[in-house]
Amino acid sequence: MEQRLNQRRISDINFIIDKDLNVKDGNRSFLNLLHKTDFDVNISYILEESDAKNLRFYLANFDDNLPTHNFIANIKPHENFISCIFTIVRHGENFKVIIEELSYSRSLLDRALLESREFTALLQNFDAYYFSFDGHTVILKNTKDLTVLAKCSLQDFREFFTMTFKIDLTHHDSNSQFEAMLEDLENFASNKYYSFLQTNKKLVTVHTLKTSTRSSSLIVGSVQMSKKTDIATNLYNEQKDGLTGLYNKKAITEMAIKKINEDKNPCSLMIIDVDKFKECNDTYGHIFGDRVLVAVSTCIQDAIKGVGMAGRIGGDEFLVILDRTTEDDIRNVTRNIRTGIQWSITNVEPGSIVTCSIGIAKFPEQAKNYDELFELADKCLYIAKYRGRNCYIIYKPEIHDKILIENQQVDDRVASGLYFQENVTAQMEIFTLLNKLRRGSARSIKTVLRKMLAYLRISKISVYNENFELAYIVAKDKKDTVDARTGHLNSNYFTFFNEFGFLHFDNVNVLNSIDGNRYEIYRSNGIASTIEVICKDKSGKITAFICFDLYKPARAFKNETITQALIWAKMIANKL
Repeated sequence: MEQRLNQRRISDINFIIDKDLNVKDGNRSFLNLLHKTDFDVNISYILEESDAKNLRFYLANFDDNLPTHNFIANIKPHENFISCIFTIVRHGENFKVIIEELSYSRSLLDRALLESREFTALLQNFDAYYFSFDGHTVILKNTKDLTVLAKCSLQDFREFFTMTFKIDLTHHDSNSQFEAMLEDLENFASNKYYSFLQTNKKLVTVHTLKTSTRSSSLIVGSVQMSKKTDIATNLYNEQKDGLTGLYNKKAITEMAIKKINEDKNPCSLMIIDVDKFKECNDTYGHIFGDRVLVAVSTCIQDAIKGVGMAGRIGGDEFLVILDRTTEDDIRNVTRNIRTGIQWSITNVEPGSIVTCSIGIAKFPEQAKNYDELFELADKCLYIAKYRGRNCYIIYKPEIHDKILIENQQVDDRVASGLYFQENVTAQMEIFTLLNKLRRGSARSIKTVLRKMLAYLRISKISVYNENFELAYIVAKDKKDTVDARTGHLNSNYFTFFNEFGFLHFDNVNVLNSIDGNRYEIYRSNGIASTIEVICKDKSGKITAFICFDLYKPARAFKNETITQALIWAKMIANKL
């Protein structure tokens, strides 16, 4: 037995004692250590005399505010004393002790390594204050004498930090940065920088670093405070867009380049463009246009709070760097931006319909640097515009590279003149057929409608007579033989028509936040984009109602396409 104890490490030993060191209970390993068969013993006889005296004093003055206590002592289980650490916790009126042999304790070694690495991290970024976070507790210290200023949970740290450093959380960007810091700490994300404006307009910055051992991790954050008010104020002013409060183009671009090219942090880049913003300005005025941009920026800030940063890089164009790369996370943020913009603008001006298009690409899996990433996101924005606006495109090479190639082929045909020649030929054929139409000739009318369907590259054309009864329908989908509009054609249906007697939606999803009933009409028909025309004779009497529909996915109608559809609709109406 003696030989086996000499070879054995002191571990997995625990027992319960009172403040006079009388043993109340313990495990089998403890009995083996004492060479006893019961717990009726005082442990002072295996301790050095000074250690026994100190342990009694320690237990008599035990601080219950601390969750655990460590006490180093020399014990003599056999011939030689072994230096051990007692981890002590309160156990009712008594105390539970766990013994770890100092020379073999992995947890003690990890603890020592963490402390040394904590100071190594601190020396790389030295300033007057720093804090550490181990996943449970935040400790804020003064680096001059290592005084502990606070020891608390992450939630309590929020209030203490903002009060201690007088952080102005009414400032939107400071609040957003602070929320991001708390979330990053909780997720153990390190090597990040955060900037906060104080109530006295000075600047506070925090830089975090992570230090780890095999079993433990620690985040160390250094707190740096500017001594000059004007520098902080000027820094904020130089970085901010005056209208929206977002970062300006220079600031957001520099931050994105640093994050991607230098720090190599995984992220997603989003380019957001307000749909038909020029038309919005022309219709409602530039003051309203500014209100739109402010509302859009607010929606973006709310959607990316704590997970990204945003800037205005053009008149109605915004850039977002999102600290998320999973598709679900990206879609959640993007949906919040889109729906937020629709609702907020509609509430400001019920007659307006403001939407946005978004192109998205991910780093590092889809691009090697910022320039490549921006180019991919910009191309996806172009596809989103083409598909009908009010949508987002997350770059997928297997899908979107083909679309980009097709678009390039169209551009090449435009440059060579072939595109225009093909279009002129097709249009002339349709005009010829329309001029030859005889009133009431069903076969001839259906023939020309099919030609229009092919030329416009749409899904369905529906023609109603002066009584709004369905007269003709041609569609790519032969199963679609009944048009669901028929039961809804009343005065309310034409609420959104303009003064010139037609309506145009590139993406009918905009109606989801404006007119749920109308939205359901389109949705039940699978209609994503539409041009609807009321045709009248010279006396103002309605002669026909004609609809040009596109099934999903939505697509934006070009201005010349809308013009062509309006002309052809009026020519068809004259032949009914």
